[in-house]
This record gives sequence, structure tokens and C-alpha cells, in this order.
Amino acid sequence: MAKKISPINVWVNGQSKEAQYLQVTGINDNYESSATNYWQMFTMNVDAEGVESMGEAVAQGNLTIDGASYVDWGNQPAMAINDWIYNWVANQLNLVILP
Repeated sequence: MAKKISPINVWVNGQSKEAQYLQVTGINDNYESSATNYWQMFTMNVDAEGVESMGEAVAQGNLTIDGASYVDWGNQPAMAINDWIYNWVANQLNLVILP
């Protein structure tokens, strides 16, 4: 599930594109001390009825969480663990998740 973010301009192949969504996927977790998360930022599409959806992927990368942050993440209630990692990734990338 992607999260809406405050729009941020990203330079892609000689053009400025506006990213408005963040998606985070866990790709490796040793269940002991670290995990790697793959993140992507997407543009927004708006259809003829005004319905918003994710558009083109304009930035991506990996972030590894370890140390005290990994412990904090693991201590979250099951319902909050996804929100917590989204907030952690957004903080690392200087992004703001919108309500």
C-alpha cells in the first residue's frame, strides 16, 4: 500500500517530475538485527472522474534499518508496524507523509 506524500520534484531523464506517492517493500530481513527496504516514489495520475492513482515510478532505492531503529520497529504493535517503517523511510528521505 503506497502513501501519499507532500509533492517533491524529481529529475528524471532531463525532466522534472512531481512525485506524490511513496511505496515501501521489505526485501530482506534477518529477523535479528537488520532489514533492507526497497522504496519507490511515483507521480500521480488523475482520471476523467477525478480519481487519483499512482503513476510513473520516478525514483527508487534501498534503505537498511539496523541498530536501535530496528529494535524500535520490532517493538511496534502489529497494526502499527507498517506505518512505523513508512515514517522511518520518509524521514530518511526527507519526505512528508500526508494524512
